[in-house]
Amino acid sequence: MQITSQRLRRRSSQPTWEKFRAEVRKIDRDSLLLEAAGATALIAKDALPEEAARQGLTPWNVADVARTALSWGGPDIRTAGSYDLRRLCNLNVNLVDEGTDAARRSNDRLARLLMRTFFEQFPGQRSIMAEVSRSLLLFGTASEHPQGFIPEAMKPGWFEGFMGGLSLDGYVEALLLIAVIAQQHSGAFSMDWLESPMFEGLEKVTSFDAVRQTFTEHLVTTVADFKLANRQHQDGVPSKQKKYAFNPLADKPFIADVAEFPIAPWGQAIISKALPPAIYHLARPALGDLFSRDLGAVFQHYVGRQLELVEGASSVLPEVQYGHRSAQIDSCDWFLELPELLVLIECKARQPIESLRIGGSDWLSSIEGSINKAIKQINRSDADIAKISASSPDIDPLKPRVGLVVTLEPFYLGQNWLMGEHLAEAELPTAVVSIADLETLVLHDADELVDVLRAAASASVNNRMAITPGFTTSEGRVNPLLDETWESIPFFQRVETVADGMRVESESSE
Repeated sequence: MQITSQRLRRRSSQPTWEKFRAEVRKIDRDSLLLEAAGATALIAKDALPEEAARQGLTPWNVADVARTALSWGGPDIRTAGSYDLRRLCNLNVNLVDEGTDAARRSNDRLARLLMRTFFEQFPGQRSIMAEVSRSLLLFGTASEHPQGFIPEAMKPGWFEGFMGGLSLDGYVEALLLIAVIAQQHSGAFSMDWLESPMFEGLEKVTSFDAVRQTFTEHLVTTVADFKLANRQHQDGVPSKQKKYAFNPLADKPFIADVAEFPIAPWGQAIISKALPPAIYHLARPALGDLFSRDLGAVFQHYVGRQLELVEGASSVLPEVQYGHRSAQIDSCDWFLELPELLVLIECKARQPIESLRIGGSDWLSSIEGSINKAIKQINRSDADIAKISASSPDIDPLKPRVGLVVTLEPFYLGQNWLMGEHLAEAELPTAVVSIADLETLVLHDADELVDVLRAAASASVNNRMAITPGFTTSEGRVNPLLDETWESIPFFQRVETVADGMRVESESSE
């Protein structure tokens, strides 16, 4: 991560956003976008020299250079080269932030600075395999609904209904194919290529109609339309936060009218369209609050599926209703019984809001309405554990207890130590983890997990536990639910089948 002591001090040499924009405008827009597309394609293939990354050539910096060029750039006699892109990325790294003035710095300002940087950099460092698998497990053919659940929005065919007949699995397959082709062609992709000899036989592997629909309706835009979209997100944001505003390249990665073929200046955004937050923001406008409620139940069930992976002396117990029959209370969502430890778990599928990502004035609202609500729910279940145990005797009220709030998307609260003062007071050691963290935690067996949670509880401050998922005890282990889902993607199976057929045909002709 590129937060340094220099970045936390304002220096006269540090560029402002206006200075950065002016520098971008000095270079020919289209050639700069071609450099960006080529660079992010190399990054996607792990073919970029380490020195370039140290100089600021990272996906998030390239993405903001490309956004600025698209919004403010134009033709220029100065054609961009790799040096120009690196120089502009380096400027982008060092943009002055409102939280960098030591004389005015407060915990709140610094917390907002850290949050902006986490949301800028960390999403690009996630495991694509795990994230795509999770999309299929939540939304696609690998998903499961809890017993007795009657969906209001996520009914059979719900995705096809607002996607013009395109299935989620077909959409994901198309994104995988387009991303791979773009990586091999310096960020470029053209529908015409599908009919060329170099892609002969590909129609046996995937639906060209699905690829065409995905590309034309969900991946490609023009410079003019990009400018309009970017103004909606960036114009109302203060200069010092503009680089953190939503980048429309995340929605439409390809630009159609800057080169011979459509190019993706931020190549990583292509496959990101297949990840859970992108699926959520695709469905939410079409299906509204009904979709959000359904997803909450589906996500809660998915957390239970992950908890079942813990090996050894453990048991997973569902939410309990307790109290008087006329006014029953719901407990936390799950209980994980471990040797000499009981884990109380509350699930939250709510997404981080835009203001949290850019550290805006109402940045805490999604935390207060989601994370704090979950902590209070765990507190209540902890206080009422005897009543809960009376309704569900398998829950041992005498064991020591810890709490876990599991979010669908990371809020990075564990990394941002200054957030603690804004969280609800926990009455037992409690950690806020993302589902990706939980998918790593469950790779420990029951005894190992007890050790991990006890150590975190012992080190907690004001009952706020910090859990790092990179434990040595789980290194090298694979989450079987994610791995099996990834391996079961029909696209991969069909590629292998076609490849086997081609080998047999080649051998028989010899």
